[in-house]
Amino acid sequence: MKKRIIVFLVSILLVQIAFAQDESDALRYSYLTPGGTARMQAVGGTGVSLGGDAGDITLNPAGIGFFKTGDLSITPGLKAANTQGDYLNSSASDSKIDLYVQQLGLIIASDKKRGSNTRWQNFTFGIGLNRLANFNNNVYFQGVNKNSSYSEQYLEQLINDKVTNPNDAAKNYPYGASLAFNTFLIDTLDDASGNMIGYQSYVPVSNGILQQNSISTRGGLNEFALAFAGNYDNRLYIGLGLGIPSIKYNRTNTYSENITQSNGNNGFQNFSITNTLSTTGVGINGKIGLIYTVSPMIRLGGAFYSPTAYSMHDSYTTSMTTNTGNFQGTQKQSSTDLNNGYPGEYNYSLTTPWRAMGGISFIFGTSPDVKQQHGFLNIDYEYVNYGSARYSFNSSNSTTGDQALANSLNQSISSMYKGASNVRVGGELKFNILYVRAGFDWMGSPYSNSDIKAQQTRYSAGLGIRTNGIYADLTYVYSNRGDQYYPYLLQDKTVSPASLTYHASNIIFTIGFKL
Repeated sequence: MKKRIIVFLVSILLVQIAFAQDESDALRYSYLTPGGTARMQAVGGTGVSLGGDAGDITLNPAGIGFFKTGDLSITPGLKAANTQGDYLNSSASDSKIDLYVQQLGLIIASDKKRGSNTRWQNFTFGIGLNRLANFNNNVYFQGVNKNSSYSEQYLEQLINDKVTNPNDAAKNYPYGASLAFNTFLIDTLDDASGNMIGYQSYVPVSNGILQQNSISTRGGLNEFALAFAGNYDNRLYIGLGLGIPSIKYNRTNTYSENITQSNGNNGFQNFSITNTLSTTGVGINGKIGLIYTVSPMIRLGGAFYSPTAYSMHDSYTTSMTTNTGNFQGTQKQSSTDLNNGYPGEYNYSLTTPWRAMGGISFIFGTSPDVKQQHGFLNIDYEYVNYGSARYSFNSSNSTTGDQALANSLNQSISSMYKGASNVRVGGELKFNILYVRAGFDWMGSPYSNSDIKAQQTRYSAGLGIRTNGIYADLTYVYSNRGDQYYPYLLQDKTVSPASLTYHASNIIFTIGFKL
């Protein structure tokens, strides 16, 4: 299985030189956190079975059925993230701080009229905006490699395509081999008679080369959501939701190689390549949720999200600078030089997995006397099959090669990723107007390869105050996650991945008003 995954990774990387989409993008837009208000974040993102929180507009639409009055809330957040990269026995790190809006919510509730014989107690409508993924991050790692070079993937690209004409090598691969060929990172290989017999890289790998990779990402995935819920006899709550998520993602990936043993100014000195990608997308999904009050102390809940169908657009460029000293000096070229000054652009569709979740809530202190200590404990379970994400390319600009790429990507996604379980636990204690909260969130690894330790854990704690129709909540969330990143892949050599460890601290504040 591991060998098959590597084969797929290599094939995808080779076509990725010409296209911006890859299997990691599908995971990025599927790997979502619950989000919601500071209160919901403080209890570990739980609440599938609890109800009564503005975050239910996105989490479980049935939960807004507990509202008997209107509610308006806003939640800003401050995130400080640090990523450590371990690569070829060397460690490095980078960090990023950003301010964002986590949640906006408006609840409109209608209560049962006096004298009405219906068992429907109230109907509630909610409209909200929720951030489900924050892409703002910086990654940096470096190490000395004596086994392989990034430049070798360009040799494989030309060999696999059986390119024997140097003019084709110079112009047909504006995001890959052409840049390397035109800046003399790679060149033709001739026999003793001067006849071309292949291609060669000028990087002196055996001497050891310093490889450095810096990745800066910006943006987020925000979902605009509509929810409608009904309260039947104060026991069964049924909700329907419509989600319209939007994606904005920008990535600048700069990779470089430098000699570690000086050879004066003779031959290869260094090269760097910068890939930029800007992705926008908008999607649609549906949600259905239920909450059942078994007794005043126990509530059960569940929700199902349909797959999200996205319409996506990518814009991308690649630029390279190579310094070969006295051989050809410093040469620069960009993909726009070979594309009449334009970036590469592509439209496509992405379908991310369905999600299913269930939960149980234990309510403590059900007395109507608010001066008595109250509280609850939530336990939620979620299942997501990350391997079911699928690409398709629009018929207006798709070709046979594009469909082959989509099939290869989808096969790679099925092999690389699997279904994962997410478990969340959180609770709250109420002391008159003061609320104390804590929670834990464990997200299972989406990778089929068990050697990749990519579980994410989040620990949270918070305080809240509710009085006179106004409430305020403050929450701190600490999260950490492992991952692996391959700066490049080769067909005939094993390339070591960088082991990445993400640490993030979030301070989230909600201010809300009962209407």
